[in-house]
Amino acid sequence: MNILVNAIPLTNLKTGISRYVHSLYAELEKVSGVSAFYITNAGFSSQMPALAEPASWTRRTAWIWRLPDIVVTAVRSAYWLNYERRVRNRCAAHACDLYHETGFVPVAMQSTPVVYTLYDLSLMRYREEHPRERVWFFNLFFKRRLPYAAHIITISEFMRTEIINELQIRPERVTAIPLASDSAFFPRQPVDVAKMLDVRRLPKEYILFVGTLEPRKNLALLIKALTLTNSKIPLILAGWQGWGDKTWRQELSARGLDKRVFITGYVDEETLACLYSGALAFVYPSFYEGFGLPVLEAMACGCPVVCSRAASLPEVAGNAALLIDPANPADLARALERLLGDEQMRRDLRAQGAQRARAFTWEKTALQTREIFREISSTFRGKAG
Repeated sequence: MNILVNAIPLTNLKTGISRYVHSLYAELEKVSGVSAFYITNAGFSSQMPALAEPASWTRRTAWIWRLPDIVVTAVRSAYWLNYERRVRNRCAAHACDLYHETGFVPVAMQSTPVVYTLYDLSLMRYREEHPRERVWFFNLFFKRRLPYAAHIITISEFMRTEIINELQIRPERVTAIPLASDSAFFPRQPVDVAKMLDVRRLPKEYILFVGTLEPRKNLALLIKALTLTNSKIPLILAGWQGWGDKTWRQELSARGLDKRVFITGYVDEETLACLYSGALAFVYPSFYEGFGLPVLEAMACGCPVVCSRAASLPEVAGNAALLIDPANPADLARALERLLGDEQMRRDLRAQGAQRARAFTWEKTALQTREIFREISSTFRGKAG
């Protein structure tokens, strides 16, 4: 199979979507009978494009967000229409068997089957939590382009059910294929963790949150929970600054927590693995996730996990985490008190988490994805014939 894939996410920071595309295609390239070709802003290539340099990417993104929303939406829309044309031309000229859409909306194309990975419905369900220009672009194209998707891949059974119900999609058109933790995430030696913490001037004992600092990650609840705990263990927030309301930052000073919370910004994988490995607990209070990859990453690094009893997170965590109500800061505070005060519980969760993380692999994800690609391309050729 010759697959053309939207590789633009690969030119961004290695977070959610870009990590999915990178890990999936790193495995698919090992599978016989699959040839991937990558389309980006720079053109087409048989080689996976390099990820963005974090500092320059962050500066460029910040500059774009200073533009008026209507301008950004207009430019993005014009670009998308041109992008669709480039995809159609490429598929026609090079006889692609399938196009894999990994971005926000499917390409309008009928000559080649389109498989669309839809990660979540947050742009529909929680649109107030996203930048306005992103919501406007989504509203303009999503429903108009959805019929072009021959099949939808999503990343959890929770999301499969939501897509079927919310979008009125036939169940046979939607497949859930779970994600996995990258091989880069495994327990680091204490000496390596200590060295990283010393270089970055971070506390030796800490609770950890990892993710884009955006509204649905529910950081306000985490800050409130900290004030309710008897423990004075510091909190480290690791991740790109993101978008949206940042009133939780103001609460840090108002609640006297500004010296107890450390914000690292985006960090590389080695630093992230060390942060997971050294944390007393990883906390993920998000109220809406299509999957929740940091939960598996933390488990793979031997870190006890506390996460929300919401959306896909119980499906991912299984019985290997403490689950809390994402609307109740007292519930999170109690869970943290229990975990921080019980070394045996932390040991048990480390062992259970490591076992849970091993149940998910990118090899499984790639093989299941390949079968969907084969089925869709074969069905399309049969109809064309």
